[in-house]
Amino acid sequence: FLVLDGVLPSNEGRGYVLRRVMRRGMRHAHIMGAQDPLMYKLFPTLLGKMGEAYPELKRAGALIVQILESEEKRFKMTLDRGLKMLDEETDRLGSGEKFPGDVAFKLYDTFGFPLDLTQDALRAKNIEVDTTNFDACMAEQKARARAAWSGSGDAANEKVWFDIVDEFGASEFLGYKKDSAEGKILALVKDGVRVQELKAGEEGYIITNQTPFYGESGGQVGDNGVIHTLGEAPIKVIVQDTKKLVGKLIAHAVKCDTGGVRVGQGVQLSVDADRRAAIKANHSVTHLMHEALRRVLGDHVAQKGSLQDAQRTRFDISHPKGISREELDKVEELVNAQVKAGGVVETRLMALEDARDAGAMALFGEKYDDEVRVVSMGRTEGNRVFSIELCGGTHVKDINEIECFKIVSEGALSSGVRRLEAITGERVDAYLQNKDNEAKAEIERLSGEYARLMDELKSLDGSYDSTPSSADEYIQANKRLSKLIGDLRRSQAAESAGADEAKEIGGVKFIGKVLDGFPPKDLKPMADDLKAKLGSGVIVLVATNDGKASIVVGVTDDLTSRFSAVDLVRVGSEALGGKGGGGRPDMAQAGGPDAGAANDGVLAIEKALQG
Repeated sequence: FLVLDGVLPSNEGRGYVLRRVMRRGMRHAHIMGAQDPLMYKLFPTLLGKMGEAYPELKRAGALIVQILESEEKRFKMTLDRGLKMLDEETDRLGSGEKFPGDVAFKLYDTFGFPLDLTQDALRAKNIEVDTTNFDACMAEQKARARAAWSGSGDAANEKVWFDIVDEFGASEFLGYKKDSAEGKILALVKDGVRVQELKAGEEGYIITNQTPFYGESGGQVGDNGVIHTLGEAPIKVIVQDTKKLVGKLIAHAVKCDTGGVRVGQGVQLSVDADRRAAIKANHSVTHLMHEALRRVLGDHVAQKGSLQDAQRTRFDISHPKGISREELDKVEELVNAQVKAGGVVETRLMALEDARDAGAMALFGEKYDDEVRVVSMGRTEGNRVFSIELCGGTHVKDINEIECFKIVSEGALSSGVRRLEAITGERVDAYLQNKDNEAKAEIERLSGEYARLMDELKSLDGSYDSTPSSADEYIQANKRLSKLIGDLRRSQAAESAGADEAKEIGGVKFIGKVLDGFPPKDLKPMADDLKAKLGSGVIVLVATNDGKASIVVGVTDDLTSRFSAVDLVRVGSEALGGKGGGGRPDMAQAGGPDAGAANDGVLAIEKALQG
């Protein structure tokens, strides 16, 4: 039920509480002898017992099962590591010694071992836990947590807002129909304290009896805009943000630029209408996207968080795996079809039970008033419209105000939760234009690389017949050209350093060659070719590029008992100003910062062969 309510296992907050509850059950399953994950197999029984009373269980069944199984697998690994630590610490104890309380606390805090589990495991060995030390560690942790909470100032701040609500009641929101309205300043708050005046240059909060400004809630950001005092010589105040506090109070976060304001003054409140319009479009399209995701991915999809601002909508959903590009395309197609068709967005105040009977989507476990706001939008299909949700946010009047819709990113947020970001309206045009410009720039870059490779191929007396026209074709052509050029380089370099140029050093055949501008990645394949031609001997190849050198040493298999390529390449690397190198006895590679010493690297290896 906690998972269904949007809580997911984690190491902090309510997610940590859930993880501890789950692990308590999993620990008992382990004690009973269950070797494999068990709890997820119990879900059908729960569904049979409670599914009729809570039909949401069936909808979220896939997510619940997936999280139970993955969490138990993770806990099995944790349990094994904790038991290993328990055994190691126990082996260190002398006769009659108690198990250290700080270690027992670490097992509890890090591995999720409750004290009774540690005591049970040690009881068979007749070992006691130092519970005094354990309790001290626990008390120290709680003290740190209390200090962190009290230092946040949240409790003091909440009292201010509750006092204002007790005195004046809830704020009246006018923003569903208006972007501008008059009001009266009821209270001013600065630095968490009520004041009678905010002076010029000061920042604080203004609370009015009524306002068109939307206070941040339900995922929708707060409005910006301005407040003017009424009367002669009006004072302009900038509204930087709007908050909805203690569930009832709309507080305008303001900066007094041109003068001060006082409690009791009449004011004109004006929302930034263009920003509000963009936010409304992004909020409305989130409802359409939610329904489209459920149709494409399945009924288990449920909202796990959202954020709608003027730039985009961010939407988190329950889904156990990544969403494919094909699935995202289907979601876009469904949403854009609704946007193109248009239609009035209808809002109604209804009794909560009537809203649910009408098919309105609600978050399981969310607390709703007896009367709720139901938002319906999209084409009518059978006996219901495309999307029906309970929502207190602001929305477009007609769906076609959204103009168009595009998903720009999708990824994992946490186990079983995916995050999508999408844009609407003119931002889609800008996004597509930017993508088009990026594609053109990429083709230009690839075509330049293609032309360079073709020139290089011609200089090697090679040929290639191709006329790419797209980015993918250029990528494939450039790969083939790079391989062809590499093959030609190696072939020509191998011919110039053929077996007939080998000399005898220390009783073995030796080929040493410096290759200016030769790609280091082609050195090993060339050394293999020369080893095959030479039959028996040692190959040293040095490539120089941009002032640096790369060296490869190849030793034929019959000589590896006398000479190691790794030892020889280290000698050559040292002459190049480098250190080390690695590989196998028959082939090794290293480098150095001094390309001017390339010949010295070859000579150093010659001397090593001479002994």
